[in-house]
Amino acid sequence: MRCCRTDIEGIRCMATFVANRWGRVCLLLLVLGLAVALVPSQALLAQGQNQHVVRTGDTLYSIAARYGTTVDAIVALNGLSSGTYIHVGQVLRIPGTSGASASGGTGCSATHVVQAGENLLAIALWYEVSMAAIVSANGIANANQIGIGQELCIPSGTSGVVQAPVSTPTPTGPSQATTHTVAAGENLYRIALRYGVPTGLLMAVNGITDPTTLSIGQVLVIPGTDTTVTQPAPVQPAPAPATQPPAVTGVGTNEFRASYWNNADLSGTPVLSETVSAPLNLNWGLGSPGTGVAVDGFSAKFEGDFTFAAGTYRFTSVVDDGMRLYIDDVLFKDAWLDQAASTYFADVILAQGTHRVRLEYYDRNQNAQISLRWEQRSQVQAPAPPTQAPAPTPTQAPAPTPTQAPTPVSQPAATLDFAYGIQAHALEVHNSRPVLRAVNDLGFTWLKQQVRWKDMEPSRGNRQWVELDDLVDRADRANVNVLFSVVAAPAWAREPGADLNVAGPPLDDQDFANYLGALASRYCNSSVKALEVWNEQNLHYEWGNLAISANDYIAMLRAANIAIRAACPTMFIISGAPTPTGNNGAIAVDDLTYMESMLAAGMANYVDGIGAHPSGYNLPPDIVWQDGCATIQVTGNTFNGACDNPHHSWSFRSTMEGYRALAVKYGAADKKIVPTEFGWAAGGKFHPSYAYADDNSYREQADWTVQAYRMMKGWGWVGPAILWNLNFRVVGDGTEQAQWGIVRSDWSPLPAYDALKAEPK
Repeated sequence: MRCCRTDIEGIRCMATFVANRWGRVCLLLLVLGLAVALVPSQALLAQGQNQHVVRTGDTLYSIAARYGTTVDAIVALNGLSSGTYIHVGQVLRIPGTSGASASGGTGCSATHVVQAGENLLAIALWYEVSMAAIVSANGIANANQIGIGQELCIPSGTSGVVQAPVSTPTPTGPSQATTHTVAAGENLYRIALRYGVPTGLLMAVNGITDPTTLSIGQVLVIPGTDTTVTQPAPVQPAPAPATQPPAVTGVGTNEFRASYWNNADLSGTPVLSETVSAPLNLNWGLGSPGTGVAVDGFSAKFEGDFTFAAGTYRFTSVVDDGMRLYIDDVLFKDAWLDQAASTYFADVILAQGTHRVRLEYYDRNQNAQISLRWEQRSQVQAPAPPTQAPAPTPTQAPAPTPTQAPTPVSQPAATLDFAYGIQAHALEVHNSRPVLRAVNDLGFTWLKQQVRWKDMEPSRGNRQWVELDDLVDRADRANVNVLFSVVAAPAWAREPGADLNVAGPPLDDQDFANYLGALASRYCNSSVKALEVWNEQNLHYEWGNLAISANDYIAMLRAANIAIRAACPTMFIISGAPTPTGNNGAIAVDDLTYMESMLAAGMANYVDGIGAHPSGYNLPPDIVWQDGCATIQVTGNTFNGACDNPHHSWSFRSTMEGYRALAVKYGAADKKIVPTEFGWAAGGKFHPSYAYADDNSYREQADWTVQAYRMMKGWGWVGPAILWNLNFRVVGDGTEQAQWGIVRSDWSPLPAYDALKAEPK
């Protein structure tokens, strides 16, 4: 299930806020951009027409075919203009159908048509209701038996799922309306958080249609609990803008050069070349792009040289399947994967002049579509291109000695207490909504999301906030604490001649510190409570194939500490977790050796928690490494690591206790060990390197995970424990990461999910 985010696209909807929180504030449905609401009203249900809630992969063609009508009829009935995008969650009226039979009564907020691969859990997570509510509303006898094409009434009201506790107070807002003047560096999300006002309410009061278009000096009305917002008249579809996109140099007005290949990797000689209009809006459905081009399994490249005024531009692309967007040959968005129709954004700062725009695309099978449009967001002077920083003079790093490090910058007053958490993929494919519902459903209070710096700042100063803002905003509302693990320097920040096939650190630590400072500042006092500084830096492919050095990492961590503390003193800092491994030349450094080197170099002075990745392999969590071989001989095994090469890294318990012993040795007993990744691969290997997954059943995965949480809770020296992972079977089924997932590709729960949900917290 791949979801388009709708709160930043052309159709937006703000729901009524709870009266006991906002007194007399009553915000009715606010429809912006198109006269279509995301949730069907009872008035529409009464008009004798069915509604279809757009799902991932839907097109107007497929919807029309499903209901036996035409695209033109749907467009006319819904007041859509030619070329209009449809969005996941959008509700379309279907001509010539009866709403009464489909809705199942007046208690339905939507009607859902079951599609192939779906189950009740996935549907409940998407609509934010409980499975029990759907079962009750539809009289379902067996929750495991729903049929393709079956129409389900989605009941209105609260979901009834478990709500996770939160450490931040519920916003209440000022008692009376006030005003705020936008200053440099502010954004709508941060302003809303400052005043304790929901972002949607702030948008409604000020008539803002896009939360990213604030200008310095703009005066905003901050609503109080005495503020009432009434429902505006429906907004008609906006006319086409008078100002057209800039012309293409040397080709003609508003055109791309297009080339097509009958393969999915743009290799060989194109079978078709042509020019196509900009902005790009191509939807071939199940057909071919043109003469000689295959219906499925083709790729394309669209390239043009456009003239831009100086400023920030948002590029928006809707794609089914994969795309890559380059500006001046710099990769700004990489979504090169099989997927149903998904929307991607890139915010780019451009200097005045001509810039090359290149969009690469491939279609695997079935529906094919690609679009690209852009609009100017601000008219600020773009910064001058940076000069190459001089390479530092190499010096011999001193050997680590357990000496007293300098006094750290101020630390948070709070402590990192034990809590239940899980890592998920909630970016790019816009999974934030079902992910956060699942975190709540599990009763967990922490979510970890890896943030790849190279994706979020693809060129210096061009920082991408759209996807992170969406996740943080949803996490705020779901009362879930967020840990961002920040990794992978962009190409512009790497050393000359860097191996860009692997992740690596920056040449200048200050570049990374600047990004972390911006991240901490933007999300200070929000749901983002902690930043993990790098990941598994004792491995060559996480450290740029450079010499693996704990001292180099500590230098980077020290710079990060200063920037984060200055930007947000309450943000927890977690050290990058090494991977459990032995010594292997230039490939890897033993994690206990590396951990000791970091502690000896003063790591504890720069962090609030010590990151760890205790792996379980095919051993239960309570087994120490010395007993590993005997244990797997009894339980049955095909993977013999614990016998062939006895080492602490095979054991979850030995790794955790080993790190704790080192922390005590170096005077850091007050620092919690924070397992930012742990778990057991199960259900069979997806890659030969992970043969131990063949030994672990789903039942063992469930039992061992619950046991590990209980052990960590009882130890007393463990912080938030982050399970790896929730949904990689959904976003990347068949990949090595998916072996650890606790839901199937259709979001149906595996035994570990059910066991963790039932576990008392």
